[in-house]
Amino acid sequence: MNRRTSVAAALVSAACFGTLAIFTSLAYSGGAQPLQLLTWRFALAALILGGYVALTRPRSLVVPVADIGRYAVISIGGYGAASICFFFALTYADASVVAILLYTYPVMVTLAERVFYGVRLTRGRAAAVVLTFSGCVLVVDPFGSGANATGAAGIALGLGAAACYSAFSMLSHRWLEGRPRLTLMTYLFIFTSILSAGAALVTGTSLAVAGWAPAVWSNLAGIVVLPTFVAIVLYLRALRGLGAGQTAILSTFEPVFTIVLAAVVLRETMSVIQVAGALAVLAGVLVAERSTTSAEEIALV
Repeated sequence: MNRRTSVAAALVSAACFGTLAIFTSLAYSGGAQPLQLLTWRFALAALILGGYVALTRPRSLVVPVADIGRYAVISIGGYGAASICFFFALTYADASVVAILLYTYPVMVTLAERVFYGVRLTRGRAAAVVLTFSGCVLVVDPFGSGANATGAAGIALGLGAAACYSAFSMLSHRWLEGRPRLTLMTYLFIFTSILSAGAALVTGTSLAVAGWAPAVWSNLAGIVVLPTFVAIVLYLRALRGLGAGQTAILSTFEPVFTIVLAAVVLRETMSVIQVAGALAVLAGVLVAERSTTSAEEIALV
């Protein structure tokens, strides 16, 4: 894959990831519940991605027992928890705001590495922390009282998704470095579907979908195909052509696509202050990515 094709793959991947909050919000408007969507999304995605891997590289699905345990831990404490927070955040806040809050995770990784592993906080990383924190304050508009203000539950869940995704990013890098990414995602999809189904059982949420309208099924299909399967495959192809750092930087267009789609499809609007905050967060992410040599993950919730 040449450079131009790799750049296109990265941008199309970001656009596909950017549709997740849109499809999910539309499914909610049709009567779907978060744990229903999550369970069916990841169960179907595990079948599709697992089938794709089985056809293209079947041996990679055979993994050590120890790795299976790591996949389970990373899903329950990281990826799966982030997905649950993200989906529930969309019931309390606009898709554009949730997308920006999620994208604070690179700076959270920077802070966590400083606290837990003693990684030096360079000027660039410190600037990224300040930019991202300031941007979040503006995006959630904590002192606003209008339609654009975001409630505490939406803020907590959006930032919770970022924190859990940070845990996933760090643990997968340290525990599973060198493992095939498609294999990792296949097992994460399996365990996250089990986690969501378990949460539904505990909370008494029905997983029955017989009463879903055709529009909800269409949105679920969109969730499974575009931001789950296609986006991941394209991102990994871009990764091979561009390397981790440049692909991660291009992936920061994801929340931009979400904001634009939310405005066009969901008729969401952002205040001037919130737009300034979104730009500050994106600037912080870009600075954080350019200040590290180990950027490997994007928001795959």
